[in-house]
Amino acid sequence: MKRKIKGFNVIHEYLGKFEPYDIMPYLVSVYKNDKKKKWKYTQEPTTFDEFKRYILHNSMYQWWGRCEYEMILSDWPCQKNSEKWDIHMQVKMNIDIITEIFMENIGKK
Repeated sequence: MKRKIKGFNVIHEYLGKFEPYDIMPYLVSVYKNDKKKKWKYTQEPTTFDEFKRYILHNSMYQWWGRCEYEMILSDWPCQKNSEKWDIHMQVKMNIDIITEIFMENIGKK
């Protein structure tokens, strides 16, 4: 029986609506693929900090600077301040909890 992974949602704009977007399926699949390739292009992470770096690296590769994963945040109601954010920025600000969930999902905790 396949084990269901624990998710972690970030905010994603899709077709004009803001929706939750679970980043864990992508991160777990990348890890399994690297493991299957016997860590051909990278070194297997073993410590919490190494897993953090691994997640940030893969997050940057997938979600940083790609317009389909970016949105403009603005204050309300004044709308004087706005800033472009992407999924990678959301991962960075939650990296510790994401790392814990990720390690749990791959059986390393």
